[in-house]
Amino acid sequence: MNKIFDIISMPFGYLMQFCCWISPGNNYLIALIFFTIIIELILCLLFGIKQQKNMQKQAGIAPLAAAIRKKYQGRDDQVTRQKMSQETMDLYQQHGYSPLSGCMPMLIQLPIISSLYLVIVSPLENMFMLASSKIDILIKAILPYCDINSAQNSLLSPTALANLCARGDLPAEIAQKMANSSRQAQTEIINLVRDGKLDFLEGEAGEIVDSLNGMSRFFPDYNAFGLDFSRFPNEALSADSIGQLWPLILVPVLIVATMILSQVLSKKFTYQDPTMEQQQGGCSMKVMMYSMPLFSAYISLSMPAVVGVYWIYRSISSTLQRYIMSLIMPLPKFTEEDYKKAEKELAGTSRKSQKKSYGESRHSGKVAYNADGSVKRSLHYIDDEEDAPAPAPQKAENEEDDHIAEGFDPSDAPVMKDDKGSTHYKKKK
Repeated sequence: MNKIFDIISMPFGYLMQFCCWISPGNNYLIALIFFTIIIELILCLLFGIKQQKNMQKQAGIAPLAAAIRKKYQGRDDQVTRQKMSQETMDLYQQHGYSPLSGCMPMLIQLPIISSLYLVIVSPLENMFMLASSKIDILIKAILPYCDINSAQNSLLSPTALANLCARGDLPAEIAQKMANSSRQAQTEIINLVRDGKLDFLEGEAGEIVDSLNGMSRFFPDYNAFGLDFSRFPNEALSADSIGQLWPLILVPVLIVATMILSQVLSKKFTYQDPTMEQQQGGCSMKVMMYSMPLFSAYISLSMPAVVGVYWIYRSISSTLQRYIMSLIMPLPKFTEEDYKKAEKELAGTSRKSQKKSYGESRHSGKVAYNADGSVKRSLHYIDDEEDAPAPAPQKAENEEDDHIAEGFDPSDAPVMKDDKGSTHYKKKK
């Protein structure tokens, strides 16, 4: 899986080099703006247009879908729900809409987004194509000049040191605090190479530094507004650095604000299926709206601040993309009359379908009748229609035909008396 991500991230790494090269002063925050715009244009051409067309189809059959839901309104038994789902799926199939077609582009985008993340969080490996083995050699050469307890007397910050891999050949005081991987220190190493602070290294490590110096024109500058955005926001939580790095805390805060605002605005520019909203419920929707931004903000505390800046840019750009797509390919809008017309259309289709299958339904036992011959309505006979024809009354085998022949005068018939004394005319054979 890592090899797949490495292959996908390679073109994005070269793209990030280009964005840094064209940015004023190689400023990384400006380069991220160019990078985000280009990526959003690519994703829009590959997936965005298709997703918008799919939403147009879904929104176009909204009145008919609403008519189906209204048809079964008030019935919540399993048989009714299955019938409503089946009619809805038949409607989708009839109009060429597939609910799964909106999921496929999102699944395809996952490896792309993961690769973009790797380009930003591990620039030495995915932006300058430096092998992980060479990164390890460089880190081992730097470690003797690092102090995990002092940021001033160390080439790497204590936070970067605490996020390196645990290795047996490292000093015990450092190895005890190692956690994840070397990628967390890569942004700081780029700063050190750009500032010439690693030129003293010799041997294989010195050769690696020389190769990196050959690509110095593409080196990103992480400084902006007097802050180093390669630092971690959680560094500002310590008493020693809060006075200098406190603005970095704004990055997680802005992540939460932009992601929530993006979700709210996106609902106005995209079609929202009423059925899905009812199933998810108001409480679960609010949990999803706030949980993901808060989780992203928590993760960004232990990442270089530029990663959080990219998430902010991406939230803004995705919202702008949906807004522009809604202007170019607007979703259809319907009035109350359109919904009433759809109900009549659905009712007419149901009558035709019921008349066609009435004979089969009658013999299969799906239609039930009351004693007076009217159709019995039941939640377990949801295929029945109110206008289904009642069966013709059946005659008893020995019942006489009371039809009076044409032209017959009842006064000519012999008068008969029954046991109760009432008189009636008997028909002539």
